[in-house]
Amino acid sequence: MVAKGGAFEREIAKMLSLWWTEGEREDIFYRSHSSGARFTQRKKLGKDTALQAGDLTCSDPIGEPLIKIWNCEFKTGYGKKRNIRDANKRVVKKIIDRWDVLDILDSKQEKPVLIRMWEQCRRGAELTGRRPVLVFRRNNRRACIMITKSYLGSLCYYIGMFKENFCSISDNLVVMALEDFLNWAVNLPQVCKSHLIIHIM
Repeated sequence: MVAKGGAFEREIAKMLSLWWTEGEREDIFYRSHSSGARFTQRKKLGKDTALQAGDLTCSDPIGEPLIKIWNCEFKTGYGKKRNIRDANKRVVKKIIDRWDVLDILDSKQEKPVLIRMWEQCRRGAELTGRRPVLVFRRNNRRACIMITKSYLGSLCYYIGMFKENFCSISDNLVVMALEDFLNWAVNLPQVCKSHLIIHIM
């Protein structure tokens, strides 16, 4: 559902813009061209497309420090219908690949959807040398952010301990409500723009 995904990308871009400018502007960030697909296709040809990787780019140069640090992927919804077929390609079962954090523990999927989303985000980050940042929201739920545990640790060193609820996944991933993260990291934009701790961003 492209329209729904596009609306979510615009909503999060606005939220990040307000966070980045301390509530002054909502137009600093925007969804990247074709949600990063153009970057991916050009990368396969050995060409670069500045600031267009992932789902987020900036429409104002003051947003460049974040775009140069974070490779953002945005996902919304609650699942996707999938057909299970037999050897003759006849549909024998219809299932919905639902996704949430608990799928990592109790799903019968070979690889839970949330982990596949993270791997897509991580691959994009590796292509650009940036930090993978996955923002997702299930239907009628709060938006969440997934980052590496090591990155959270680096941020805690400069910002202080994250005191809200979060889930630790495997040995190197954490998930928390996006709003809680942004409220905690309220000073991060100024620190980032000053380039004082660009190496840990």
